[in-house]
Amino acid sequence: MERPLGLMAAYGFQGHDVRVDLAIARQIGASLIETLPDWKANPNPRSLAKTLDELKPWSVHACWGGRTIRAKFVDLASTDRSIRDDSIQDIFACIDWLAELGGSRLIVHPGGISSPDQATARSDALADSLALVARRARSANVVVCVENMPPGVHPGSRIAEAARIVAAIADDHLMLALDTGHAHLNGDLIGETEAAAGLLSSTHVHDNAGDRDLHLPPGLGTIDWEAWGRALDRIDYQGPIILECIKYLRERPECVPNDLIARSASIVRGGGSSLSDR
Repeated sequence: MERPLGLMAAYGFQGHDVRVDLAIARQIGASLIETLPDWKANPNPRSLAKTLDELKPWSVHACWGGRTIRAKFVDLASTDRSIRDDSIQDIFACIDWLAELGGSRLIVHPGGISSPDQATARSDALADSLALVARRARSANVVVCVENMPPGVHPGSRIAEAARIVAAIADDHLMLALDTGHAHLNGDLIGETEAAAGLLSSTHVHDNAGDRDLHLPPGLGTIDWEAWGRALDRIDYQGPIILECIKYLRERPECVPNDLIARSASIVRGGGSSLSDR
């Protein structure tokens, strides 16, 4: 099974031309783009759509934490109703931006660093937020995907937590996104992948050594990519492999032709290919 390859590209940030990232996407053979906008700068989605040419807009990374549009802080699981309401309004704006771009998936964080003893209350708050977000996504004909987080987010560090909430809402415009680096920090990429079965709609793919969220290209950390490919096959995941390591690639262009093209091709082919000899 061969899955489409995509790359995250930054857009609208001062001093950065998105065409640099798009050139890297073409160089590695990507066909899809996930956009990371500078939300405060309010970049124009239609201008980006014209710049993409043959590349297809797939996903957009929504506001999170302090990266907001109008809210002071975006946290869909906040137990403070005013914070949650403002967060929802920012996510609504992100949905509209995605629809105007012509993409289909909005990647959202379930929340931020929090205490385990808040997990139940925050889970209830997150469920309320996601139900509203799903309704707005349905009206815009896009899909919102909840991303798993690094350790310390309650709920959200474990994808099973988000999966339970998403499954209970039971709206096909609300799904999951698996971040390989975050799952590796939690020590169980394969288990996290299998916990997303039936709900997984997109990915953030990058590597680390299991101790820091470094957003390395695949093969430069300690993730077993062959095992992960087999796990994707087991859950019949047919969506894209979206590389989330653009900063590393932008700063080290020499690694793109030498390493990443071969590694990316191996990953998208699924569990039958090995990276062990690369």
